[in-house]
Amino acid sequence: MNQYVPSVGRIRYSPKRLGDYVSENWWLVVDCDPEIGRYYRHLFWLSTHKTYRPWRPKWREHISVCRNETPQNRSIWEAHAGKKVIFFYEPMPKTNGTYWWLDVQCELLLDIREELGLPRQPEYPLHLTFCRRGTDEDFEHQNFAL
Repeated sequence: MNQYVPSVGRIRYSPKRLGDYVSENWWLVVDCDPEIGRYYRHLFWLSTHKTYRPWRPKWREHISVCRNETPQNRSIWEAHAGKKVIFFYEPMPKTNGTYWWLDVQCELLLDIREELGLPRQPEYPLHLTFCRRGTDEDFEHQNFAL
């Protein structure tokens, strides 16, 4: 059985990315403790013998709850804005080579998806994104962060 770690985040609708770019409509994320990301990015950096610098996600450490999915119940969009939420994450990181994340469990976030008229389970299961592969733009603007 996997051991999950509890944490707290805050719900944010239509988030701004690092650099204050406004996202498209119908994005709902949970802002997570930045120390979680800093810790895992540092471990990743050490695991590469300090040869690969990990990059902070453009939406910082976050859980994507709604990924530009148009809700059926638009009248309750932003009903949970700013609300604190307790979630549990699995401490073993996963990657697809571009992003690194931790699996998340949180019944409240799945309930919110249902309230919005979305399928309970998102296309990609709930996860906390803490790292991504950098781009040329990142190198120009020095957006890296441990």
